[in-house]
Amino acid sequence: MTKVLSIDLDYIMGPTIETYQHKVDGPNPSAGWADFYDSTDFKENQFFIDQGNLIYCYNTFLKALSESDNPKVLFGYDHDAILYLIGDKKNIEIVNIDHHDDVLHGEFLEETPDNIKEDADHHLLEKEIEYIKRHHQVNEGNWGAWLELSGKLDSFTWIHSEHSGNIDRNSFTRKFLGDKFSNFVRQDYDFDNYEFDYIFVCLSPLYVPKTHWHYFTIFVIAYEEFCDEDSTIVSDRKFEWLFNNMNTHETIVQQKNIF
Repeated sequence: MTKVLSIDLDYIMGPTIETYQHKVDGPNPSAGWADFYDSTDFKENQFFIDQGNLIYCYNTFLKALSESDNPKVLFGYDHDAILYLIGDKKNIEIVNIDHHDDVLHGEFLEETPDNIKEDADHHLLEKEIEYIKRHHQVNEGNWGAWLELSGKLDSFTWIHSEHSGNIDRNSFTRKFLGDKFSNFVRQDYDFDNYEFDYIFVCLSPLYVPKTHWHYFTIFVIAYEEFCDEDSTIVSDRKFEWLFNNMNTHETIVQQKNIF
């Protein structure tokens, strides 16, 4: 059994994230936010955080550091960077504190007209699963599905904001993961203990306005002071980039081995 605590700081943006998360775009978060403010009437000081959710994340993080036996800790910017930490593990039990479930990204759902029925949405989520299986299309929103399809996942517990929009996809997620999946708001979830083998914290800078990025820094500082170790922050673009040419690479290797 491999116990993993995963914290995505977009969880603290519950009061406002649903109003802007589909409007901030681009591979560069700083530029994405600058463009967003230039093209809308939103101001940075309008995006309040849920202070209770922040305290919950911080308290859980400190308890896990305190009660775990020498856990491996990694920080990242995008959530798929968690696979640098646990991508080669098995029998994984995850507790994911996150505004999004990160089982499936729903990247094809934008193809769905507003008046489409639920079964059409499910078809597009199945399309995403097929893309993960056939083309290694992994991103910050579907690393959970990658773990399941790779035979690595034992359980996935999602602690979500009361404002989380992804809750609308719960029926499909439960169909996909079965009894492995459960979800709670923090008030309804009790930790059996705070002992974890791996701890991951990410910022998700496309979902958290720049004015709040310092909260991520606070977690990094807390770890370094508490554990008296330098932190490791994954600054690579995204874990998904490792997979972009996976099929191409496999094809070249196969061709090469013919000779």
